[in-house]
Amino acid sequence: MAYNNSTTVGEILSLSAKVKRENDVFAQGKRKLAKIFLRELLDLPASAADAELETTYKACSPREKIPEDSTEFWSFVEKEYLHLEAEPKTKFTDICFRVNEHLVELAGNLSYIKKELANLEEKKKTDGRLTADERYYRNQLEYFEKKNLVAKDEIVDFMTHKIKSYAISKASVQSSIMILGRSLLGDSPYAFGRKFLWAISDPYDVRSLDSYSNKFMDLPTGSYREMVRECKSSPEKFKECSTIYINGIPDKLSSLRVKLLDLVEKSHILFTRRNVIETMLRHYEAKDYISLVSMAPLQIEGIFADICREIGVSESQLDISSLNDKLQHIDGKMTSFFYFEYYSFKFPVLRNLVAHGGLVDGDLEETAIHLMLDLLPVCELAVSEDLPVIHALDILKEASNGKAKQLVEWLDLRKSVVIPDFYGAQGSIAKAEGHYATQEFWDYLEGELKKVMDEDHIKGSDPVKIAGKVKSAGFADEQAEKFLKSSWRVATEAINQRNEMREKVRNLLKPKIETPEEEKE
Repeated sequence: MAYNNSTTVGEILSLSAKVKRENDVFAQGKRKLAKIFLRELLDLPASAADAELETTYKACSPREKIPEDSTEFWSFVEKEYLHLEAEPKTKFTDICFRVNEHLVELAGNLSYIKKELANLEEKKKTDGRLTADERYYRNQLEYFEKKNLVAKDEIVDFMTHKIKSYAISKASVQSSIMILGRSLLGDSPYAFGRKFLWAISDPYDVRSLDSYSNKFMDLPTGSYREMVRECKSSPEKFKECSTIYINGIPDKLSSLRVKLLDLVEKSHILFTRRNVIETMLRHYEAKDYISLVSMAPLQIEGIFADICREIGVSESQLDISSLNDKLQHIDGKMTSFFYFEYYSFKFPVLRNLVAHGGLVDGDLEETAIHLMLDLLPVCELAVSEDLPVIHALDILKEASNGKAKQLVEWLDLRKSVVIPDFYGAQGSIAKAEGHYATQEFWDYLEGELKKVMDEDHIKGSDPVKIAGKVKSAGFADEQAEKFLKSSWRVATEAINQRNEMREKVRNLLKPKIETPEEEKE
């Protein structure tokens, strides 16, 4: 390739990709690839010295700012043309060290689990059976064993198939958007490496799951850590700190009563249980702990069952579902359910203790506090946007204000989600559906239609489908019919305009061919 003013961006990108594809950057290094790139760009022989490459590039490059210093010049070539600012081999080594640390952690987790399972198996042989608590603990161990093995397999797959491409991406020039994304989402190519990004404790260590794994989560991180540390120090401290949390702090922290009753007013699931929830609050405030601990476990499991119904679990399935089955249904469909492990392995122990009469008077207050704190996250789940009805209400709110994207989504939601009368949504529904007759909505739809890239896709495009749905619903028959009739013309005109523009750009980027002197004469 002869590099000059006519060399296009596409030609340079193509050459860069070719050089990286045909040469092993890990074996040769980025500086060697930069030299290979310049030789091919400048059409110089393999024997060309570094100084010749540098001098020739500077002589024919249209760029105004080219580093004078030789070291800076080669760094410039690596970044500008190969998009490499670090040595991929160095990044590869760094990643390997980090992967090794993670595999050692996983080995430690699995070793501990194996030892605990062996102890339980030995106890079963000695005693002939395991207690209910021990069986739940065994289930917990087996769950975490599988979780750690899945993490290990993911890391092995990364090392086998993805580590080189990841190392190159880490060595590449980083945009500010990429840096921001990694800081928010975690800078690891596998889940185990991202485990500490937001987690308060290690989610892969079976020992990290305890009685506080679902509690006090609305506190700031620092306050949460201090609260848990105090609660773990002694039963007395647990009662003292938890009581303060439940009662609230004026102007700083709402009481549990306020939080629960506020949630009751936002959820049809909870509203049907309002009297029971208020009764439990009164029992707690009156120190009638026996009544509270008798009611709370059933209500918690009942709310889980109601949530299952909301996410599409049938009554026939619920009839044969254990608590763990219900939790698995929820965990599989709701990304906001962060406490699957606690309610699967810790809560049942407390529930069974109550059900089997295993409490004595001295345990009742502590148990009542735990159950009140267990109730809050379950009630919060009842207003999660993961629930179809809550999601539909959020979309409806925006649609009623004329937001076009939400109006499009509402077309399907209005048929698939039944919004209970509890939410008083009829006015918002009527307001939203009135927007389908507005010019703003059809202007939006026409704009989307003009984005269709191929004539073959026009009839099956989303804008055409949406117009058909509006017409079928009877919201704006005349406008929908007009849109459908003109859709082919509008879309093809936009496609033709884009094609013409691309052709003009291509012509501008084509290398200029010099006319020989003899032809000029």
